[in-house]
Amino acid sequence: MKRLFKNLLSFPCNSKLIFNLSENLLHRSSGGYILSFHDLSPETFETHVNSLKPSEPISLDELIKRYKSGKSIKNCFAITFDDGVEETVMGNWNICKKNNWPVTFYLPTDYLNGENLPYQKIQIIEKLLNKYHLPEKIKNKTQLLSKKNLIKYLTDMLYVKNHETINENINYFLKLISKNPEYKNKNLMPKAISWEKVKDISKNSLSSFQSHSVSHTACSSLSEKELKNEMLTSKKTIEDFTGRKVNSFCYPYGSKRSISDLSVQVASKYFETATTLIRGRLKNSNLHYLPRIDLYEEHPISFVRLKVALS
Repeated sequence: MKRLFKNLLSFPCNSKLIFNLSENLLHRSSGGYILSFHDLSPETFETHVNSLKPSEPISLDELIKRYKSGKSIKNCFAITFDDGVEETVMGNWNICKKNNWPVTFYLPTDYLNGENLPYQKIQIIEKLLNKYHLPEKIKNKTQLLSKKNLIKYLTDMLYVKNHETINENINYFLKLISKNPEYKNKNLMPKAISWEKVKDISKNSLSSFQSHSVSHTACSSLSEKELKNEMLTSKKTIEDFTGRKVNSFCYPYGSKRSISDLSVQVASKYFETATTLIRGRLKNSNLHYLPRIDLYEEHPISFVRLKVALS
């Protein structure tokens, strides 16, 4: 029902004329923005980007360079993808090459080294978990005996808890489903892009691989020492494989509750920019707390345009 309401609200933006008028009225003196994508098909991605014309993608570095120098960034945006899922990166990289679109891929390095992302593990728990008992630490939360509530509880934890707490809870439920034959299917969780493919793509100047931390843990849950390790280790790893400078950091989960003041301070020491998932455009923006506009597979063109116009 909520999605239907949004689609009805965005219906006028099916008209390119109305979208362009909205852009000109709402963003007359500014307009530059950063798009954020996760898992979506190449066909949907290409349609989303083309729907935003006459605005055109430029590299994140170029967008920030123009923004810092006071040059106009109207009708300009940067394309970013989070997480490094192989199918997503490869399919959408081919679209970017075809259209000559610069693109930034944010990589959590542990994922590429063989450790699945926490939210991917929760998706598997949701799919395969049947009967279960709660661990001692949360045994008194009877509402979590509802699988729906349990999945929400585990998911909410990702945004605020450190990796030790998250792993302790997730691993408990993974152990419960470990005897399920389907759990042993290597294709059950999405495969990360390989470092060899990252290295190969990096030879093309349209591409840029940047840091999305090591373990994809909410930065608000980490100490200064842990933040430094997450940022510098991932930065060095990516630079070693690509031979190119890593100058941007993407905060895992990207919400206000997942980003502490301390993490912004630490990011500002080691990166030129850092991006969030807080919606907005580049206007009076902190370079280490940059807004992005997130778009997803289920969004029709009208909603994409409405979301961009209202950001």
